[in-house]
Amino acid sequence: MKRNRKILCGLLALVLVVAMSFVTSTNVYAASSSNTYKSSGKMSVVLSVGQTGDSSSVTINVRNLPENAIITKLEVNTGSLTYQGGVLTNYLTISSSNGRSEQIPWNGAANKTLTTSRFLASQANGTYTISFNATCLSGPIVGGSQLNIGTKTYSNPYIVIYWDDSL
Repeated sequence: MKRNRKILCGLLALVLVVAMSFVTSTNVYAASSSNTYKSSGKMSVVLSVGQTGDSSSVTINVRNLPENAIITKLEVNTGSLTYQGGVLTNYLTISSSNGRSEQIPWNGAANKTLTTSRFLASQANGTYTISFNATCLSGPIVGGSQLNIGTKTYSNPYIVIYWDDSL
């Protein structure tokens, strides 16, 4: 009797394991990846005190992804910073040859990673242009005199494109 119960319990456990393996759904994840695209350029601005303006632009070409690669996330790293005077960074602008553009609020921190929101579900391949907007609050003191211009430069910014080609 005890032996029959053990066999019955063992069979019941086996049936439950097999049944659970059929009932449990299997998650299939689409193949996705990310690529980093570096720039050797600089975004620079020279402004008079009280003036607000846009920096020069950096262009990054993305051409090596599959033709149907779609952006699932796009990040911009602002690069290293040099400056003279008090120049307040207002926002970063990123635009693409695919017709999308976004201004991202940013306090000007160097090597800051900013995440876009307007590039989701767009084509990944294309040309991306990055610049920033700033306001000069004060010039630097040089040789005991305060200048009436300020400068700010971000070197080697880059983008990271997270993409999927099975959407």
